[in-house]
Amino acid sequence: MTSDMNNTKPALRHGHIATPASRAYFAWQEGKLNAGQLNQREAGKFFPATQSGLTDVVAPSDSPNALPPRDGEIASANQGDGRFLDEPGTHWKKHTVTSNEIMKFVWTYTAPHSTRRYNYFITREDWNPNLPLSRAQFESEPFFKAEFTEQPFWSHGATLRPTGPTTHEIQLPQRSGYHVLLAVWEVADTGNAFYQVIDLDFVGNGNGGEIIPAIPAGLHATETTTSSVALSWNASSSAGVSYRLYRNNNMIFNGTQLSFVDNGLTENTAYSYTISAVSATGRESARSQAVVVTTKSSTASTTPPTAPAHLHSMGVTAESVSLMWGASEGSNAIASYIVYREGDEIARVAASQLSYTDRGLRAETTYRYFVAAVDAQELLSVPSNVLSITTLANAADDDNGNDDNGQYPAWTLGGSYRAGDIVTYQGKNWVCIQTHIAHAPEWAPGLAETLWHEAR
Repeated sequence: MTSDMNNTKPALRHGHIATPASRAYFAWQEGKLNAGQLNQREAGKFFPATQSGLTDVVAPSDSPNALPPRDGEIASANQGDGRFLDEPGTHWKKHTVTSNEIMKFVWTYTAPHSTRRYNYFITREDWNPNLPLSRAQFESEPFFKAEFTEQPFWSHGATLRPTGPTTHEIQLPQRSGYHVLLAVWEVADTGNAFYQVIDLDFVGNGNGGEIIPAIPAGLHATETTTSSVALSWNASSSAGVSYRLYRNNNMIFNGTQLSFVDNGLTENTAYSYTISAVSATGRESARSQAVVVTTKSSTASTTPPTAPAHLHSMGVTAESVSLMWGASEGSNAIASYIVYREGDEIARVAASQLSYTDRGLRAETTYRYFVAAVDAQELLSVPSNVLSITTLANAADDDNGNDDNGQYPAWTLGGSYRAGDIVTYQGKNWVCIQTHIAHAPEWAPGLAETLWHEAR
């Protein structure tokens, strides 16, 4: 698990906050986490919920949540490789800030998922840094939220796919001294979220001159026709502001609402939109990152859909490979996806299905996969990335000559395990020590001593 400990840049898995440096990012810089581990502070979504299987109240068709991190294991996101991140105390590297300061948070992605929301929590004014981080240490509600309401997620791939990087300009709450900020990126297409803890030292009283408002987050198109674009955005974290919406640098809206429909546009034309916040005294924030939206064409498009994005494996056994990919986009509706193995079509799945499990494979064999999209006009996209993956070895008989697979399930890459779970792997039974998701082959029983011990 240390082969990439000294990588000079994070590996291509999921995402993290680098600005301001999170606790995990500092640990990666110091060589305490490898590149993959930095990006995998991953556990069940809906913090501060404590149970799994919950449905998103905003988007019921999203994947239900997996098990959120336990109290005392929030900074590590319940991942055994980062348990040291959960240590109580005031020794952590901190960023010096002031109350009400506008602070920029930058999420960097290496495998972007369809995004439902970002939540930012802060510790209570009377929290105790010498106790483990728990739900009781944090305010129960986020002080800032950036949320997307479009559903189902598979029909809004471009809208829900985060830009890389994603920047939130957030006004910090009133605090003094040492506090912990918890940023949670919740995804729509899995049950997980990504947890980043940032240590802050609040100095001064933060009551100086008037602060320029924070830029509103989440500007995006919610609906597009041949002559109109409907836009929506999240409220600025600065209170008492209005908003100015610009199309191609010309202001088209000035008001307090959080949505606007831009009418009278030309079909099949690209338009660039930005938004700013304005204080009661007229101080205007910088404008957001531009969002480019193309109106629809009145005739069926002859342009093929985009390639499915980020084909990756969600689990491997001796006889199966579970695949997942990001939605394609196109002027015409997506009709289905074609899954290929070794260049041959093996399955067609509905446009709403962004995953497929290929079964009946040979153990210890390498297979190559790619996926393509087909739209309503039967136009075929270019292929996704090619994924090469090797199935696991068959579990051998145990010392008594019995097949363990009849007693316990086989360990699988990508599987979710709770402390006390028992699996079979390479002819032995193993007991899970720490709840985790098996993101890498080196987390297998017999290799990851902090995650598994042999059953006796």
